[in-house]
Amino acid sequence: MGSMGHNVLSFCTGDHTVSRLSTLDENDLQPETLSALEAVRMNGKLADVYLQFANSEAALRAYLQMEQALAAGSLDGREIEAIKLWVSQQTGCDYCLSIHTFKAGKAGFTGEQILALRRGESIGDARIDCLLRLATQLMQVPGKLSDGLLQEARDMGIDDENLVDLTMVISTIHFTNLTNHINDSKSPLPPAPSLEN
Repeated sequence: MGSMGHNVLSFCTGDHTVSRLSTLDENDLQPETLSALEAVRMNGKLADVYLQFANSEAALRAYLQMEQALAAGSLDGREIEAIKLWVSQQTGCDYCLSIHTFKAGKAGFTGEQILALRRGESIGDARIDCLLRLATQLMQVPGKLSDGLLQEARDMGIDDENLVDLTMVISTIHFTNLTNHINDSKSPLPPAPSLEN
């Protein structure tokens, strides 16, 4: 999906670990769901986790459509991965931290930058740092975004399209984080490094 392959679940092909949600047979899925899943097949196969999320085909399709919109949207792959890493750290989703640590490395972040992103610390990229401050306030402070931070974002060149796409990144990763918590999804990739020094 897109140049970065934004979809968080696409690394699980062939994973047959025990999950809490039922693993559906793809032959039982609705044609529109199968069509939406074509973009995330790897070597012709679907990851089990998709077949578990497909317990709500409408939710899975909505998620996949949002991921396609993100890939075609105004934020680049590095920005998306930075936000997904930070949100996954906030929710404590080991699955997504594993996947997005790998993907952040592919997007060009160093190991130290990845740890800093997870901690919500500056990485020296003013635009990404500002996007993370926005995400932090949106996720952690009830009510409207502060006028000061909104003005800071605008001064940084973060426009209205970027702001709406930011909320969609937060929404898609939050959906997968929480659903993975129900499912107890197991990543096929190594766990993310501990933040403990």
